[in-house]
Amino acid sequence: MQQKIGRYLLIIFLFTLMLFSKKVDSVLTPIIFEGNNLVTTSDLEDVVGADKAPFYAFWKDDVSKIDIKLRARLNETFVLFYKNEGFYEANVSHAITSEGIKVAIKENRPILIKEIEINSDLDISKEIILIKNTRFRSKDFSVMKKNIRKKLLLEGYCSPELKTKAYLSLEDYSARIVIDLKKKKLCHFGKVNIETNSSSMDNEIIKSRLHFEEGDVFDISKIQESYESLYALDSFDQLNLDYSKKFYNVKPVNIKYKEIGKKIHTRMGIGYATDLKVQAKLYAEYKNFRGNGKKIVFDGLYSSIQKVVETRFFVPYVFSINGYHLDFQNSLGYAEEQDIHEFDERILYNRFYLSHASSDWYNSLGLGLEQIETLNSATNNRTDILIYPFMRLVYDKRDSKLNPKNGLYFSHEMEYGLPYSADSTSYLKYIDELRLMYTPFYDTTFSAVGRIGSIQVYKNNMPESKKFFAGGAFSNRAYGYDRIGITESARKHTPFGGFTLANLSVEANFPLYESFRGAIFSDNTMISDNQGIWEFSNKVLTSAGLGFRYLTPIGPFKIDMGFNVNDTSENAIHFQVGQSF
Repeated sequence: MQQKIGRYLLIIFLFTLMLFSKKVDSVLTPIIFEGNNLVTTSDLEDVVGADKAPFYAFWKDDVSKIDIKLRARLNETFVLFYKNEGFYEANVSHAITSEGIKVAIKENRPILIKEIEINSDLDISKEIILIKNTRFRSKDFSVMKKNIRKKLLLEGYCSPELKTKAYLSLEDYSARIVIDLKKKKLCHFGKVNIETNSSSMDNEIIKSRLHFEEGDVFDISKIQESYESLYALDSFDQLNLDYSKKFYNVKPVNIKYKEIGKKIHTRMGIGYATDLKVQAKLYAEYKNFRGNGKKIVFDGLYSSIQKVVETRFFVPYVFSINGYHLDFQNSLGYAEEQDIHEFDERILYNRFYLSHASSDWYNSLGLGLEQIETLNSATNNRTDILIYPFMRLVYDKRDSKLNPKNGLYFSHEMEYGLPYSADSTSYLKYIDELRLMYTPFYDTTFSAVGRIGSIQVYKNNMPESKKFFAGGAFSNRAYGYDRIGITESARKHTPFGGFTLANLSVEANFPLYESFRGAIFSDNTMISDNQGIWEFSNKVLTSAGLGFRYLTPIGPFKIDMGFNVNDTSENAIHFQVGQSF
């Protein structure tokens, strides 16, 4: 009995000791820097992971703190950091004061880059980020070497002779950079070998997603694009494209993968959107349905003004024409809208199409069927049945799909209503969109989106919902979703849709603090009831506004506040996850 009690007391003692030790280890103390001129205090705080209240937490003290246990190696840490920053004779000391840990720094003279000697048979001028007469930083030197190697792999040179040297002199505090590069012969992709223990995925499905073929000039970007295309199938738990081997400038690619284990995924939730108000969502998908990357999706949305139920069936690589593979998708759904326009509607639709995606291009061609029931108290209710072939062409050269900073995006969409009966509506409708993004300095991104569209009706009347409307987070942000009809002046618009559309949005997106960003923007919208004719004079609704963004792994969370510059009573606030550009 006494032994048991003794054990219990020992356990309690050890547990208390652990708690006490943890408490001591976690003690934070303020840290203050003095004497640093060329290196910012925030950079020094980052070196030791200082804990500091974010800029928006105005109710907290603006004091940086570090763990007390870091004190033992504090001087050594900062001396090493200063060497990497080009200060090879910096003096660092610290002392404990009533205010906390006070770090005294004497930076002394930095090493400056006096000469950059380049001997290369490949243009690498854009990769040389070092500049003469600036401070030599080890980080910049490493980034430069990484950029050169990446350039070589992008250009297809996998067997270069590359020598980079930095000669430092503490006598005159100078650095001499020497770069010797011989690109040698081009490398090419070799055979593709696929290894797996799975049996439900045909090799042709895998190969249809690769952005290279045997014999192509090696390009590491093609490897990354192939990864993205394969992962887009949502059929793999593990995937590896190994291109490390090389035989006489030929790089074979060995693909290993493990098919997805959990195939059925569901999610549901309740939220609020500017356009749809309070809404409930249900999403379910069956990935790799019966193998070969097939997918079944169920998507449902319910709100007071909109209800949508849709099922989608996707089949990759149904057939190939001269190496041009085609995927198949069918979308069957039902949608209701009310209190958005002057009319309410119910739509039953079915669209099936073939598509192809490559590095920069996406093409699709299909057939759509719609039964549109328009409910309007001012006029008679009507039901239209439309049968229309449609196409979509996309060229995407943005540097990121989630948060692009440079590049362009172009899309062209067109549909033609077939005159299958005397009562059917025959029409031609198209809409073109161009997005441009450019980040020239200070991480400030300038973006523009231009959109034009036109409808030509050949026979009978066009259903109202097929006409052009504007307004919302992706259009004119001074108005709610699809609230803009035909524009009559810079202040007024009707609730009825038009036959021509022109919309231009411009935005400047700039950093605020860490993942927080701000934006200023202007949106300009014109909708006309004339077919094929744009009338811009005094009929453009112009808005301006401010935005706030927080960057997340799935894209920016955005809040935009816009108002009509000619009538500030027209204003709106929009919440959105994802990029508009």
